[in-house]
Amino acid sequence: MKHSPALAALGLAAAMLASAGPAAADTVEDALVRDLGLTAEQAHGLPRAQARAAEIDAAAADLDAYAGSVFDVRTRVLTVHVTDGSAVAAVEALGAAAEVVDGDPDRVVRALNAAEPPEGVVGWYPEAGAVVVEVLPGSGVSAADLGVPDDAVRLVEAARPSTYGRIIGGHRFTAHGGGCTIGFSARGDGVEGFLTAGHCGRPGDVLQGPGGPVGVFRHSVFPGSDGAFVQVSPPWVVTNLVERYSTAYLEVAGSTPAPVGSALCMSSPTYGWQCGTLQARNQTVSYPQGTVRGLFRTNLCAGPGDSGAPIVAGDQAQGIVSGGSGSPGGGCTTFGQEVNPLLAMWGLTLVTS
Repeated sequence: MKHSPALAALGLAAAMLASAGPAAADTVEDALVRDLGLTAEQAHGLPRAQARAAEIDAAAADLDAYAGSVFDVRTRVLTVHVTDGSAVAAVEALGAAAEVVDGDPDRVVRALNAAEPPEGVVGWYPEAGAVVVEVLPGSGVSAADLGVPDDAVRLVEAARPSTYGRIIGGHRFTAHGGGCTIGFSARGDGVEGFLTAGHCGRPGDVLQGPGGPVGVFRHSVFPGSDGAFVQVSPPWVVTNLVERYSTAYLEVAGSTPAPVGSALCMSSPTYGWQCGTLQARNQTVSYPQGTVRGLFRTNLCAGPGDSGAPIVAGDQAQGIVSGGSGSPGGGCTTFGQEVNPLLAMWGLTLVTS
């Protein structure tokens, strides 16, 4: 049974911005060739070779002299580091190469992990029998400051790291206690951010992520229209990606409006990636909170927290979820706010690369 139109928003808790990786190549081997500079021959069967190397490494880790390992993706050789030459034969018997190193880097890492790092230290990691400690340029940090022997660490200069979050359409966010969904990334006038539904927040409202504030509503309109622009700042970065709940994201290439009757697809945190039909444009909807004009009508299904979710025709952005009625199995109607009028209203450009 259908319900009266209601805002498909506000009510899912926390969680924002996922993390999966960039759009995948056609195959794993294609990606290995593209991203690691391998030849097709080197890439062929590499995952299986790595899996076998992992099994050997796990067996080698039981040796008292074990001090880590390194796998070479081009030669497919696993080299196991040991602190005692008497363990070389045992390593080679397992099917790996052996290299004798001075000291156990894991022991040094444990010692470093036992205390807060001194000012100017940004991180450390084990490498070939030693521990690399990354320090800010000009910090003057020494091994003595770390409380470890000089020959146990190698100091290298590095930039101050920061956490990153990518703005990806179809991921949830939280504002003033309620959940909505990221639509499409946009930029203009020296700012970057994303479009979402206007009823998700008013100008000045702060958007919260799992680690704290992520952005602020810079523009918002509702009723009349139903759109908003949330400005984000580093370390958050905008993308042209939309979640498809598969191995690859959709890459948005533009915002050309599709004719009525066209197939549309939506990234819904509630129902996943789903497709339907564009049934009408220039729809007027009377919500309890006010009337919205110039929407488009679809037979897609949206649920609580899906307001702002991106709707596309192929790789072309069409709009963001405003509201709707119904549920899967009983027939759905979802109304979308057109993207292009929002971009024009606020002098924004859709992010397409």
